[in-house]
Amino acid sequence: MNNEIKTPLSLYFHIPFCKVKCVYCDFYSIPKREETIPAFVGAILAEFNQKCESLDLSNYFLDTIFIGGGTPSLLSPNQVETLLNAIQKRFAISDSMEITLEANPGEAPFEKLKAFRNLGVNRLSMGVQSLQPELLKFMSRIHSPEQSHETFMAARKAGFENINTDLIFAIPGQSKSQWLSDLSAVMAWGPEHISAYSLTVEEGTALHRWVKHRTVEMLPEIDDVGMYLDGREMLAANGYLPYEISNYSRSGFECRHNLNYWTQIAYLSFGPSAHSYFGNQRWWNVRSLDGYLLRQTKGLSAMEGDETLTGDQLISEYIFTRLRLNEGISPGDYEQRFGEPFELRHGKRMEKWLKKHIYFQDGHYCLTDAGLLLADDIAADLMV
Repeated sequence: MNNEIKTPLSLYFHIPFCKVKCVYCDFYSIPKREETIPAFVGAILAEFNQKCESLDLSNYFLDTIFIGGGTPSLLSPNQVETLLNAIQKRFAISDSMEITLEANPGEAPFEKLKAFRNLGVNRLSMGVQSLQPELLKFMSRIHSPEQSHETFMAARKAGFENINTDLIFAIPGQSKSQWLSDLSAVMAWGPEHISAYSLTVEEGTALHRWVKHRTVEMLPEIDDVGMYLDGREMLAANGYLPYEISNYSRSGFECRHNLNYWTQIAYLSFGPSAHSYFGNQRWWNVRSLDGYLLRQTKGLSAMEGDETLTGDQLISEYIFTRLRLNEGISPGDYEQRFGEPFELRHGKRMEKWLKKHIYFQDGHYCLTDAGLLLADDIAADLMV
């Protein structure tokens, strides 16, 4: 069977190791456990093989691989090679496939980046976050602005032609001029993709505790919104077109892996806390490195919970993710997927958002600039 009539599949590998836990991060990661990496690689390979053997993947072709974390660049090239070799035994890996690895500035020297590139990793995602030393310190980032630029240039020298840089705005103490200065400087490097996120307060993080106890005050919403809109305008003016609320790229360099998430393509994820979506089912792994390793040692499933999504849940996820995309919601695609006209179920609630917050163009409902600021509220209102 040819790829043209198969269904795409994405793979995600969660590498939970970090040098330092960032104050805002709610992804599962654990510092100062690097001695566990060899055992962890064995465990994640075992989980990968177990899952592939338990599922019927004959009608799927592998489209993207994402090695995230945590700080995946803490793995050695040999460990990444072992992982990719295991994947290649089960799936064809082509030059056109998108293979992403996340790296922190200052923690990925040229020799290691070159080795990753030679192994077939063709997209690098860098956690730059800020170019302001005091803001990096506040966020517990251990790299310097200079190291961000040095790592970017090392990645270029290593042969990476597709690089993403993550940036954060609305950081306590950050001014709009600092934010736009950071954007301008990073755009001057010439990355193919920029992710720009507003700093959010996630429960369970150090930042959440600080805000709760009023030792840190977040920026007013008007400043957050101003940074977002001004940043979005500056990015678009420099050729970084928005294709999702927080993601911008040069033409042809949209992140295919994330687009697969946002368009309900099946994905299998491995490692502690990893979430998978396959055949209208979702499952998630235990959120503990030690628990994950113990289960794999005993030959037990790493899965902690699962659910089968109802028709209404599938529709709600579709609306939530599609509204975030620049292309918006296609009523034709909706009807093909769910067997009923979009307007039949959502038209009445859609009316109050039209014109000011949502516009209809080329067969798609899309958010206006005003709508972008209320995306979650609009999606919640339209969900079933």
